[in-house]
Order: sequence, then C-alpha cells, then structure tokens
Amino acid sequence: MEDSTPTLLEDFDGLEAMFAAETADAEALEPCILAEAKCRPDWPHWKKAIEEELAMLKKAGTWRLEDALPRANIIGLKWVLKAKKDAAGNIACYKAHLVAQGFSQIGGVDYNDTYVPVAKLTSMHAVITMANRLRMEMYQIDIKGAYLNGKLNDNKVLYMQHPPGYKAPDTGTCVLHLVKTLYGLKQLGCHWYQKLSSIFLSLGFKQCAVDQAMYFQVIVYKGELTIVVVHIDDCTITATTVSLIKELKAGLSKHFEVTNLRELHWMLGIKVKCDCPGHMVHLSQWAYIDTILHCYHLSDLKLLSTPMDHQVCLSSDQAPTSAVEYAMMCDVPYCEAVSTLNWAMLATLLRAKDPKV
Repeated sequence: MEDSTPTLLEDFDGLEAMFAAETADAEALEPCILAEAKCRPDWPHWKKAIEEELAMLKKAGTWRLEDALPRANIIGLKWVLKAKKDAAGNIACYKAHLVAQGFSQIGGVDYNDTYVPVAKLTSMHAVITMANRLRMEMYQIDIKGAYLNGKLNDNKVLYMQHPPGYKAPDTGTCVLHLVKTLYGLKQLGCHWYQKLSSIFLSLGFKQCAVDQAMYFQVIVYKGELTIVVVHIDDCTITATTVSLIKELKAGLSKHFEVTNLRELHWMLGIKVKCDCPGHMVHLSQWAYIDTILHCYHLSDLKLLSTPMDHQVCLSSDQAPTSAVEYAMMCDVPYCEAVSTLNWAMLATLLRAKDPKV
C-alpha cells in the first residue's frame, strides 16, 4: 500500500503556490500555474473557464485518443489563465487556454511554416481616421477559439499529453492525437491565417496589397465600402452602413462562432473614442499602462517629468561579462519591460500633422 503522506517537496510546492496566489491576488495578476489558481479566492471563475475551454475543444473534435507510435515525440500541455479587462481596468471575463509546449516540437518533423501576418498599427490608425472623417460605421467582433479552427495536415502526426489535472481515469496509456490546431503549436498561426484568408476571399473580399491582414470589399454602383482589419482573432470592421457589417458577421458565422458585435471602443488594449463632429480620434492605454505598473511593482512611484537622468550615458561596457553577472541579469525583466513600453509608444504616442486627425 502506497504512503499518501505528502513529502517535504510537495509541502513546499503547495506553500509556494499559496504564497504566489496571495501575491498575485493582491496585485491583480493572473495565476501562473494551475496549483496557484486553485489557492486563490477567485478559483471558481478559473475553474469555470477551464471547463468551458475543455468543452469547446471536445465539441470541435480537436483530438482523439490513441496509443502513440513507438519513439513518437509527445508534446506537453499547460494551462494559460488570463483575466480580460475592460477600458476601466476592471476584469470583464476569465479566460483559460490549453497551450501546447511548442518548444518541444521538432522542426521539419512536427512543423514547417510558422508565420502569421497581423495588421500593422499604421493601417489600423489610417482606417480609424478615415472612418471617423467619412462618418463610417466601426464595429468589432471576436472569433471564439480562432486558433482552434485550423486543421493539421495529414502528413503531420502530433501527439499530446493530457491536460494537466484533467486526465480521464479510463484513458489508460492512450495519449491525444491532434486533429486540429491547438494554442502553442509552432504552425498554429500559419494554419489559422490561411483558413481565415480563404474565407474572406470566398465572401468576395480582396486582400490589401500593402498589408496582408487587411481585407476590403467595394461595391461601386452602390457606393458601399467594407474594410476589415485583422489581428489574429479580433477583427475591426469599418463599413458605410451597419447592414454591411451584420452581413459580414453572418457570413463568418457559417464557418466559426463570432461574438461581441459592438461599436468599436476597445481594441488591443487601446481605448478608442471618436468625436465625429470635431473630427477627432482619441486613443488611450490607461488600463494597459496601469497593468504594467502593477506587474513591475511601480504603481507607488512618484511622477517625474523626466523619469531618467539625461546625463546618464549607457554603453556596451556596462553589459555583463562573467557567468555570475549573466545569471543575475536573467532575473531582471529588462527586455519584457522595454517591449511593453514600446507597445505603448507605437500604439498611442503618435501625433498627426493635421490637428483635426
């Protein structure tokens, strides 16, 4: 009979998860692992999101149970938990995604192409500005489980482990043979883009020559124009009439589930407010920047007009040279912090020549 008494290591892991849960809850951060989520007071919300994700994957026929071939590469899985926030920074919904550990895939064996075009920020700014000037309708839609709609090639056989914490007791030694794409796979974005592009073309849209993630449809004799800006599973639709937008949504709904048909006000963490009479477009990332400050424990810092000493000169001589210095720098999230600030700079810190734009 096996001893069910927890080991010292298990006790430590449990305490670590509880401590991480308390810290994350206090700072409004998402849990990093499933054990951490289970220790939080909002675990019922995460549990519901996980169950919804599994139900959707099962309904879509994402995998089937099989015994793996000898010496097959079995890819791991993990849960990624995200709390979607609204423009005010409040949690709007809880999301759980089952993600493949794509780093364990073998290039040329498990995948080939990995590219996925997304709309350029300049394209999005141009479309919003034009729509505001011409008094066009602007709406947005979400494609539920977008990446899960791609289908794997028959010549690529991928085996996955069972979802952490959710292995059925009657599966035995069987693993998951993937039929459709799953978050985290190297080829995921490429398969989704190819399918979405083919659907837009079948609906009579044309692809923009300078931005592969933009599609448009012009009906000259009716004076109608529809433009779609795609960023993976979020689509911003601009059209001369609301009926055109509803018609497009109906066409997309034949292929996958489309949700959240509403006027554009929140896009990629950017709050959008259009002032048609004044020909003004206001973009704000207040909620996004507030989240960054909480993430890097900077929310209590004092405001300065110049946050960095302008007399400081940085050079490559200050870069780490020894193994100890490199190890210390691994714990400093410098690249992550720069990336988050770079997104804020590119998305909203722009000034047009025309003051009315």
